[in-house]
Amino acid sequence: MAGQPWTEMLDGVLAWARALPAGLSNQVAVDVSGRRVRLSHARVEALSRGVLGRVKGLTLRSWDITASVYDLRLDVRGWKLRVETTPQRVELAGGRYTLWLATPGRVELEESPGASSLLMGALRTGAGKAALQALARKLLPPGLAWDGQVLRVEGALPKEGALAARLFESSSLRMTAEHAPEGLWLSAEEWPGLLDLLQAALGPG
Repeated sequence: MAGQPWTEMLDGVLAWARALPAGLSNQVAVDVSGRRVRLSHARVEALSRGVLGRVKGLTLRSWDITASVYDLRLDVRGWKLRVETTPQRVELAGGRYTLWLATPGRVELEESPGASSLLMGALRTGAGKAALQALARKLLPPGLAWDGQVLRVEGALPKEGALAARLFESSSLRMTAEHAPEGLWLSAEEWPGLLDLLQAALGPG
């Protein structure tokens, strides 16, 4: 009796995996015991480009993958930035998204490495943090905020595509993320709700 729910859950996971389109089957892995799903880095990039492409005032110029972070080059209101970042938390609810991106590595203004280093050094040590946060609020477009440690991006989900707003109008998904060499692991308390929503987001139609 005690093993029956576990067997049903495993059957559900296997059915979900088999239902994935052929092109996605090698981009998604399921860890049943850990209650988490892994997306390949290529899939994370594709989904992120779809979302970030809608942020006004921001252009993603390049996306490189390392073992521990994503190395991004961005144009933000005319400023050229290089940011080493990795997703920390993701929330999809009410047709909107919120991403919390840790910035444990490089955050640079590419036009002025010297000024960028001075700025980052002051912020990391807490010197003048309030003034720098006020400056970030003025420079960053709506929907973006950065406190020196975490970049928060929020906005409306696109009407169509893998992460369409309609999929999350009456349901929500809150996940924590962990960067690994083989992909990004996503964990959620709502299990198997995580599988149900990911199937809707990644599956056909």
